[in-house]
Amino acid sequence: MKKSFFLFSILLSSVLFSQELKYEEVVNVDSLTTRDELFNRARSWIGKTYNDERYVIATEDRSTGELSGNGSFLYDTKKLYFGVWTVIGHIDYKVNIFVKDGRYKYIIHSFRHTGTSIDGNSPTNYGLITEGSDVPRPSRGGPNKKAWNDIKEMAKIKAERLINSLKEAMNKKYAATDNW
Repeated sequence: MKKSFFLFSILLSSVLFSQELKYEEVVNVDSLTTRDELFNRARSWIGKTYNDERYVIATEDRSTGELSGNGSFLYDTKKLYFGVWTVIGHIDYKVNIFVKDGRYKYIIHSFRHTGTSIDGNSPTNYGLITEGSDVPRPSRGGPNKKAWNDIKEMAKIKAERLINSLKEAMNKKYAATDNW
C-alpha cells in the first residue's frame, strides 16, 4: 500500500508541476576539434555575448570543460494588458556549456521573471517560467494569461537567438589559434 501511494504521489506531482522552460542539446562539430579549442570558443562567445560586468562567468573549469554563467534581459512589451507597467522588468536565466573533443552541450534554463515597482505599486513577479499552459499566480494581483504568454514568448525568442549565436561561434576557429 505504501509503495503504491508513493508511486501515485510521484506521478501526480509530475503532472501538477510544469517543467521549467529549458533548452538543451548536444552538438557535434568536426571530430578533430579538441576540447581546449571548443572551450576557448565558448569562453570567447560568453565574453562577447555577456559584455556587461553584471553577467560574469560563475564556473570556468578548463579541466572538466565546463563554463556556466548568468544572463538577464529586459522584458518590455508593446502589448497592453491589465498591470502591464508592473510586469515590465527583467528575465534572468542560466547558461551552462560543457565541452569534449568533437562536441559540446549547452543548457539554457532557470528563466525567472521579475517585474518593476511603478509609482509606489509593487512589482508583479511571475517567477520561474515553465512550459505549462497554466498561468501561475504572480507575487501581486491575479494571474494574467496575456502577460504570462508574452513573457514565455520573449524568453523563447531570447533563447533561440542565444542558441543560434552560440552555434555560429562554436563553428568558427578561435582567433588566437590562427597562424597569424
